[in-house]
Amino acid sequence: MSPRFGRRERAASRTDTGPTRAERRRGTGGPGRSGAAPSRRWPALVLIAALVVGGVVLGSDDVAVEDPPPADPSTLLPIAAPDDALGSVWFCAGQSAGDDTPADGTLVISNPSDEAAAGRIELVSAEGEEAADEVAVEPWTTTRVRVADLLAGEWVAARVETTSGTVVVEHEVVGEAGRDVAPCQTRAADRLYLPSGATTRDAQLTLLVFNPYSDAATVDLSFVTDDGVRRPRALQGLPVPAGAVVPVDVSGVVTVRPLVATILTARRGRVVVDRVQTFDGRGAATTEEEAAEEPYRREGLTVTPAVPRTATDWVFPAGLRAPGIHEQITVFNPGEELAEVDVTLDLADPQRNGTLDPFALEVPGGEARVLEVDEAEGVPEGVTHSVRVTSTNQVPVVAERALAVTGDASYRAQLTSTGAPVVSEGWVFAAGWRGPDEEAQRIALANPGDEEVTVELVAYGDGERSDPLGDEPITLAPGEHVELDVGQLGGLEEGQTSLEVTASAPIVAERRLISRSPSDDPDADDAEPGVGGSAALGVPVGPGTAALGE
Repeated sequence: MSPRFGRRERAASRTDTGPTRAERRRGTGGPGRSGAAPSRRWPALVLIAALVVGGVVLGSDDVAVEDPPPADPSTLLPIAAPDDALGSVWFCAGQSAGDDTPADGTLVISNPSDEAAAGRIELVSAEGEEAADEVAVEPWTTTRVRVADLLAGEWVAARVETTSGTVVVEHEVVGEAGRDVAPCQTRAADRLYLPSGATTRDAQLTLLVFNPYSDAATVDLSFVTDDGVRRPRALQGLPVPAGAVVPVDVSGVVTVRPLVATILTARRGRVVVDRVQTFDGRGAATTEEEAAEEPYRREGLTVTPAVPRTATDWVFPAGLRAPGIHEQITVFNPGEELAEVDVTLDLADPQRNGTLDPFALEVPGGEARVLEVDEAEGVPEGVTHSVRVTSTNQVPVVAERALAVTGDASYRAQLTSTGAPVVSEGWVFAAGWRGPDEEAQRIALANPGDEEVTVELVAYGDGERSDPLGDEPITLAPGEHVELDVGQLGGLEEGQTSLEVTASAPIVAERRLISRSPSDDPDADDAEPGVGGSAALGVPVGPGTAALGE
């Protein structure tokens, strides 16, 4: 079938283990010295929030880049270190710290193994203040550390180093606009991508650039929009001092754009980047005429790690076309050659619901395209689907999915995440739900392989590991996906908020957290929608991890 597309946005388009032992003995490895929390102040940082718009519009060739083939899965996604590793390091760039800050952060440190782990948290604020603390994570436990309890600040980055390779770290952010949870990152990079973002009147887009190492970094930032490429002069050769976090207020630099893709290139050093995006629910329209044409208004808070590599295959385990849920798939091609891309929506129960032909996208080098699922021909309402983005001519791209959940649904949220360019036999979700009265927790599983897969879900967090959840084994046929309501599976004990997914063959796993209506009866006439939600991939664990398609 011939797809219909809504908005088609134009755009130009060694595993890190932290500092060496010698560096740590000298106290130069990372944002804080070992031992007591340091008291010295950091050098004054460049605050980007007050920058004057100084960008120029360039042709797409000015930012075109090419990536070599991925060397290993750890270059594509945060991946937990193996069981026999001496330790692991996690970088959490994007959170604030305090009740009145945009994205008040909590570190969620989880140990899905039978070996105790000791860890150290090192924090640095955008103002240069530092703090550090020790943390112990017993077997099968999950520890939550609110960042503001250690260091308050408008923006604060964290470095978590542990003695066990199987520890997984996520960060939760909560603000006036909502809540989100995402994995922290396990490696820094010299090139990073974010396929989308918005700076419309209802949106605030902030990048947090974190240099967790003892050497200074220098980076260039380019922003790809529907009217070309912008390279603000103040963001070319931007210094990121050793151990520092630098906030970049993109909304103050690239104004009133519905789609802003980001390319960061480091001239020197390596960095970690998180995007913090909020929508306030007012809508992007600035005139009555535009408001009459606006299909929905977004509201929510998201934190999304930047992607260190492009890839030819991306999987999103679950999506849905339904009243109040608006799905977009953004495909960004930062290279030079045209990417011929198929976006395949695999419907649940295909024998009953049928199959859809792929939606074909041509994405020129240095440009992006958006598939509006609401307007895509033939996608049925009320039937879940998984999404696979495939570059049929092997030109690598980056793909991201956004679900805007509006007031027509039982909750309001913005759920945004990049897809999975890897598959794994094991996935861990450190952060879990806050309880059945406040939140629903769903796990989406997709099997992109060509053999049937058996899957087990196990809960932990209180020092105990549950039996497999559910009364029956979970099986996925080739190409099949399933979305499970964890609270309905049975076998979940109080305090067991973390989840481990184990499969007989590599799959992709995603967690979705959904706020409950404050009413006991969500269907009551006076029920207010819940506010907040999260969608994020798990963290791959174990040896059965590989790049998708290999």
